Amino acid sequence: MDSYYLTLALYIFLIYWFIVLVLNRKGILQRYNISTFGPILMIRTQRGEKLLERLAEGELRKRFWRTYANIGTILVLIAMTFMFILVLLGAYATFTVQPEPTELNAPRNWLLIPGLNEFIPLCAWIGFVVALVVHELSHAVLSTVEKVKVKSMGLLVAVVPIGAFAEPDSEQLFGEKAGKEEKRKVATARERTRILSAGVTSNFFVALIAFALFFSILFAIQPVSDKMFYVYGVAEGSSAEKLEIAEGMFITKVDGSGVTNLEDMNKAIEEKEKVFLDVLDKKGKEREIIVERGYESEGMRIVEVVEGFPASNAGIKPGMTIIRMNKEKIDYSEDFQNFMNHTVPGQVIEVQTKDKIFSVELEKSPYDKIGFLGVVVANNPLGMRVEDFPAKGYLKGLQSIPSSLVSLSTSGWLWLTLLPFLPLPVGFSSFNPLLSHLYEPVGAVSFLGGGIFVVADVLFWIGWINFYVGLFNCLPAIPLDGGYVFREMLNPMLRIGIKDERKKEKISTAITATIAIFIASSIAFMLAGPYLF
Repeated sequence: MDSYYLTLALYIFLIYWFIVLVLNRKGILQRYNISTFGPILMIRTQRGEKLLERLAEGELRKRFWRTYANIGTILVLIAMTFMFILVLLGAYATFTVQPEPTELNAPRNWLLIPGLNEFIPLCAWIGFVVALVVHELSHAVLSTVEKVKVKSMGLLVAVVPIGAFAEPDSEQLFGEKAGKEEKRKVATARERTRILSAGVTSNFFVALIAFALFFSILFAIQPVSDKMFYVYGVAEGSSAEKLEIAEGMFITKVDGSGVTNLEDMNKAIEEKEKVFLDVLDKKGKEREIIVERGYESEGMRIVEVVEGFPASNAGIKPGMTIIRMNKEKIDYSEDFQNFMNHTVPGQVIEVQTKDKIFSVELEKSPYDKIGFLGVVVANNPLGMRVEDFPAKGYLKGLQSIPSSLVSLSTSGWLWLTLLPFLPLPVGFSSFNPLLSHLYEPVGAVSFLGGGIFVVADVLFWIGWINFYVGLFNCLPAIPLDGGYVFREMLNPMLRIGIKDERKKEKISTAITATIAIFIASSIAFMLAGPYLF
């Protein structure tokens, strides 16, 4: 989202907020049972009571919902452990590694708001609405099954729907402030746990269905071409940057012909007076770039410097051009690699750039026994890092995710959780507008054409949002469902050594509050830590 659309969205939101303030002050919203919390509308209705009664009526249906929620409770405990460990590891890694800020740490990406978060497309709103509706509806159905009154259901709106809610009677659900003169059913600990687990269970169930359909589609598409180049990085100040070639672009043709290999493309750029490159940018827009003579030919540009390694520590910066290493002339990435292949850890080398000479002590390479400088260098005369994009391999990688999940591989589940935030060719956010140009449907779904990718994107985000909402809600932190479930699990353990109910309640509240504060602080630290360090 560029600055123009961001400003436009801000103006629309401010106008909407002004209208909400006026309507609220005049009492118009209250007439329709609508409450406001700042710019958020809480639209209540009791029209869903008949639907809840219909879903919960009959002994067979009640037994089904209770079994469903009991299974969900086990899932909540597994997910609770997974998420708590993940938060601990994330906070520990942030403290020890002290990473530099990236796009993930940008304030706009702190919240998973489609369109605002640059990793989450607008089509993810469908996933959000589905996730919130099934979550809250499940709470309401289990409340009805356990004979806990549902006061109301409704939507949370801030220009667009951002949430849904169900309001079980808190006095019946938690036994809070129950009047002595009024004999009302209070849910047992087991009933409360089922009600609280139901929302997460439904999120996981919807995620399972959506992902099953999404991964089925992946087996019904194939790459359009076996050979294309992906721009992994562009050096600052390079000819590629001046030609507006950016990281994340694809180079699909050279002089009107399909890309064959990097060596031929580099040779054409070096020898011809004019070369035409067909590129595909991140927005899926195809355009032609004309490369004319006049680019720099001496030395090799540095695309990226890895923080904390020798080059960075010595003061070498991205965009610098290496012309010599010790006494050897460096013009190509092959020259650089040949030189590094004959180095050893601890060796001090002299790196000469166009601006300065650096003395650098090499570390051990994480990939081999040779020395490691800690730079990513250009392998193209224009000053960019270009590699074959493994179209078939990338697709096979996505197709392999379900098998890694079935095998209960921790890395598989972690991969699925981080999938939208990982770069190509590892991550996946959507087929549109970029990847849909690289693949085509085959077989029974070929009649759908490009529409298959729209369906795939919607299914992926319904699956991922439901999966993530379910996981996040499993964190043992009140007011999340996992926090309440954790407290219900904690109470029987405290009863073993504490007979006094008030004392037990105080200890339980203190433990859950402490864990909630710790989790919230850890998440805040992971987001803001890179800026602090």
